[in-house]
Order: sequence, then C-alpha cells, then structure tokens
Amino acid sequence: MSTELERRLEGLFAEAPEPDPGAGAEALHRALRALRPVAPPHRGLRAGVLAFAGVVVLLVIAAGSLAAAGALHVSIGAKAKPKPPATTRLSLPKGAGASGIAAIVNGRLSVVIKGGFGLQASATAAALSPHALYVAAGIRHSLVAIAPSGRHAFSHPAGGRVVAIAWAPDGFRIAYVVRVGRHFLLRAIYGNGRHDELIDSSVRPVRPSWRADSLAFAYVGAGGKAIVYDLGHQSRSILGSPAPVTRLAFAPRGNRLLVATPGAAFLGRKTVATGEIEAIGWLQDRATVAVESGATEPLVRTFAPSGRPLEAFRVPGRVLGVTGGLVVTRTTSKILAGWRTKRVSTVLGVRNATVVEHLEIG
Repeated sequence: MSTELERRLEGLFAEAPEPDPGAGAEALHRALRALRPVAPPHRGLRAGVLAFAGVVVLLVIAAGSLAAAGALHVSIGAKAKPKPPATTRLSLPKGAGASGIAAIVNGRLSVVIKGGFGLQASATAAALSPHALYVAAGIRHSLVAIAPSGRHAFSHPAGGRVVAIAWAPDGFRIAYVVRVGRHFLLRAIYGNGRHDELIDSSVRPVRPSWRADSLAFAYVGAGGKAIVYDLGHQSRSILGSPAPVTRLAFAPRGNRLLVATPGAAFLGRKTVATGEIEAIGWLQDRATVAVESGATEPLVRTFAPSGRPLEAFRVPGRVLGVTGGLVVTRTTSKILAGWRTKRVSTVLGVRNATVVEHLEIG
C-alpha cells in the first residue's frame, strides 16, 4: 500500500468518534484483555518457594524408595522434551509475503500481523483491511475496528449479530451482513465508522466480494441470486447465474466475477467446474475452484480469463479457501497453505481446530 493511501486511512480513522461506553467498549475490553501483561504476585513469594522446595525433597525421597524397590526408574539430569501444546493461535505463513492473517477458529477471532500484534477474542466474523493495517470484527452486536497497535479505531452498533464482513481494496468502505431476528441485512459503512447505510433488507449470509476498483461489490440476495451493487449509481444488477449462490469472488484486477453454487462454479456465464464445490478464489489472475473428490484428495483447478482450463492438482485435507494468493487446507492435525501440491506445506499454527471460517490472509 502506498504512503499516500496509508496517510488517507490514518486520516479517516483520526476522524472516528470516540467509542461509546456501551456494548462496543465492553466487547473491545474483553477482546484486548489477552494483550495485557499480568504482573506476578510478590506477597508470600518466600513462603511459596520454601513450600515448593519441601515438596521437591519429599518427592525425591519417595522416588528413591520406589527405585530401591524396583517400582520406579529414576534418572537425574535428563529432562524429557515436553510435547508442544495444542494451540488455536495463527502464525504468518513463511514465504507468502503476507502482512497479516485473521480467522474465526472455534468461534474465536485469531489475528496475527507483522510486527508481533496478536489478538484473541470471541467474534462472529472478521476481515482485514488492505495490507492488514486494521482488522474489523463482529463482536457481540457491534462492528469493531482495531489497529495493529491495539488502538480502538471505532465501534459501531450493528443492531444484530455480524455474520460476514468484506473490506474494500482501497480501505475506505466496509460491507457487512447482520442477522436481525430471522432476517439478514446488508449494510455498508465508511472505514472510519461513519456514514452507515442499509443496502438491502433481505439477503443471504454470504460474504460480499468487492470489485477491484472498490466502486461496486457483489452479494447474494434473498432469492439466492448474485447481485452487483454499484456505489456510484446506487444501482443493482442481478446476474443470470443459477440459484442458490453460495460463494462470490471478484478478480483482483478487472471485473470478472467467479460464482459458486452447491454443484457448479461459473466464470461469467460459462460453467467452469461441476461437483461439490469446496472453495473458490483467485491465484494471481487465475480463477481457482476446489472440488471435493470423495475418498481422494480435493482437486484444485485453475482457469484462464476465457474459462479455459489451465491446470489441475490435488491438495491434502479439506480446502478452507483460496485467499491471499494461497490455497489453504485443513488436515486432521494442522492447517496448511501453499500454491501447488508440493508447496502446500506452510503451517499456519492452528492445531486440532474443528471449525475454521472467515479465514483471510492479507
């Protein structure tokens, strides 16, 4: 991101209103609690050390007695290597050139950004701004934006549970979906937390996708059709792809839109893949579709702008998404990221995660 764009973003956030003392502030307090250092207690330290030493002496005596009886083998000086604990914290993929990574892991937001910023908090959705300068998250009934320093950029009451968030490529707008009762609403807000507006009062809980120029985004209407909303003209275009649409992905350049239904993927009006679609996205300028293959590993296919097949390769585990120029998969024990089969080997640091969603690499 250029220095000019970073300066404009900082200017927008500087104009943001102070956080309200209500649910948003309380949610942020909970979210950032993990970042605060905890000072060790000093009272009773000497007594605790003496008690611990006494316990150690008793254990050594007992171990010696058991060893003499042949019931225990005692080895002093050799320390067993502890097994690394299971973790749900993310780590930046090596060699990917990523600025940050965010995901909802087992219902908790996990964010890591270059420079050591890490965040753990209960959340329902998340999205990174361009170059991971900020993270937006659905926390309780608020849309919250946090800077890498931990500074609270803004907290906006959403009126319901935020279930999907998409940050525009230029960083100046955010589209998000809110569940209110049994209905899902699509809203758009400026990147500084101002000028929130209702776009559609009845949509499906599918994450919107921004066009490369940040002047339009695609979403799924209540009828399951893909819709492109033009911000400048405030107009909607309903696409002719079959319903129900389950995923949307605009190309990183141009205006090509990749759409998925449960049984097929479409690039414009052309059907490029059939089968159970696990994920769609873009690897550089190549439309990419991951198809579930039953007992065998998922098949990932890439396509030219015309829809012509380019290559196909298999990846281990389940494909979580195609994001940040990487194919992200989950095996039974870890999450991996890479471009081709031989390179899907970068561990993102999530172990034994049963539910991973909203995963984004920026």
